[in-house]
Parts: sequence; C-alpha cells; structure tokens
Amino acid sequence: MTILLVRHAQPVESSRAGHEENDRPLSQMGRRQAERLADELADAGVEAIYSSPHRRAVETLAPLAQRLSLEISIVDDLRERTLSPDPLPDWRDQLRRAWQDFSFRLPGGESSAQAQERVRRVLAELSHRHPDQTVAVASHGNLIALALHALASDVVGFAFWAQIPMPAVYRVPPDGAPLGPGFDA
Repeated sequence: MTILLVRHAQPVESSRAGHEENDRPLSQMGRRQAERLADELADAGVEAIYSSPHRRAVETLAPLAQRLSLEISIVDDLRERTLSPDPLPDWRDQLRRAWQDFSFRLPGGESSAQAQERVRRVLAELSHRHPDQTVAVASHGNLIALALHALASDVVGFAFWAQIPMPAVYRVPPDGAPLGPGFDA
C-alpha cells in the first residue's frame, strides 16, 4: 500500500470574520491549488480518499475525488493536533516546546506523542483496509509532520514542520518503511 499524505491547500485567513478556525474554507488561491493537485494526482492510481473533518482538508481533495468518481471518507482522527483549546499568543513557541518534548501537553491539548499515536493508528488501519492500493489522505501540517517523524525522526522535526508548503504531498512507502533523507515529497 502507498499512502499519499496531503497537507491541505491555502485556506482563508484565520482572522477572517465568520469562520471558526477548523471550519475555514479554501481561499481562491487554495481552490486553484486543489485543482492543480487533482491534475497532478489524477494518474497516481488513487483508489480511496480519506480526509480530516476540517473543511479546508476536504475541499483540497474534492476536485480529485470528483475526477476519479470517489467518495471522500471523513476520519475524525485525521483532524489537526490540538495544541490548546484556548487561543495562544505564543502558540509557535509552545509548538516548538511540544516538538522538543513529546510528552509536553498544555491543559486540554494533545502532546506530540498522543497526536502521533493517533495518526499512526489511522494509517495502520488504512494499510489494513487497503492492501496493495494507493490511498490519498488529507490532513494538516502538524499531524502530517508527526506521522512522518515516526518514520524519519532524524529528518522531521519542528524546522521541517515550519517548511511544509500548502498544499504538500508526501508519499509514505508500503509497510511504513523508514523514510530516507531524500524521501519523495
């Protein structure tokens, strides 16, 4: 099985009125990015599509799903990692700390270890459900970086997360084989 981990395309700004953080749709640029992504992945042999429940992730793979006549299955555990349920003015510093100490957890939030275990369970279930198939999975930067960290902890960390573009596609090899320094991004 091959999993294509897809970070969502560009959403509208989080400060934009009328959109709760996790319900932000794609921006106009994000919609164009999603169309280009569908062009790029149309011939990748994708046989199933899964997504975080957050709107920006679903909308990123919607053009591909339409092109391939596939349904998008929503998996709650593909949601972004909850650093804190409350707004954090220093969220980036707190996230850096969470990458340095995988057991660090703010009140009401998830530690890196907890979020990583959550995404690992989802990917293991998808591997079991779709042996010998290619599956596209839409999620979010932090959760994807934690999934990749499980395969290449020497390569993936806070700095890697900070450089992930929107959108981005990472090919996870069959059986979760460790990623090398130049893994397919």
